[in-house]
Amino acid sequence: MTRKSQVDSTSRRTFLKELALAGGATAIVSATGTVNAAPITTAPEVKSDAKGYHLTPHINQYYDKARF
Repeated sequence: MTRKSQVDSTSRRTFLKELALAGGATAIVSATGTVNAAPITTAPEVKSDAKGYHLTPHINQYYDKARF
């Protein structure tokens, strides 16, 4: 083996080792990095003739299901 090919194979091995370590660390962080959100308290509903977006029980139910 020439000196150049020895350096190339060593750098590839080092890269693959570091890649495996980074993948393992990512898996550990993603498994333990869960966050529990505080429950959302909803304000009492106010009946109005306002147009546009407003929270309804139907929308709150969708948000509750989408959260989990």
